Amino acid sequence: MKPDRRAAIGMDTSGNAPDSGAPGSLARRWTAADGIHVDVRGLAPPEPLVAIVSLIESIADATTPVIVHHERDPVMLYGELAERGWTVERVDSGPGEVRLKLERAR
Repeated sequence: MKPDRRAAIGMDTSGNAPDSGAPGSLARRWTAADGIHVDVRGLAPPEPLVAIVSLIESIADATTPVIVHHERDPVMLYGELAERGWTVERVDSGPGEVRLKLERAR
């Protein structure tokens, strides 16, 4: 990724994203049988994108899916995921929620 794109999504120019699991972060994370969940609802842009990118870059296990709980369709995220080798599938969710399943491309 080009340094100017990194800065635009809240990453430093070395490519390091802030840890969205750090104290003060508003993104919630938890692990369930279907993968690692991250809830970015209520966060102002670009915080959801930064939290999701930070999470996927921290996952060492290539088979662990990520379930994103969002309040809108994160169109800016799709290119970032593809660039990093991740696929996106929209899954059923309740009203007012967009739920996505992210997996590494095979």
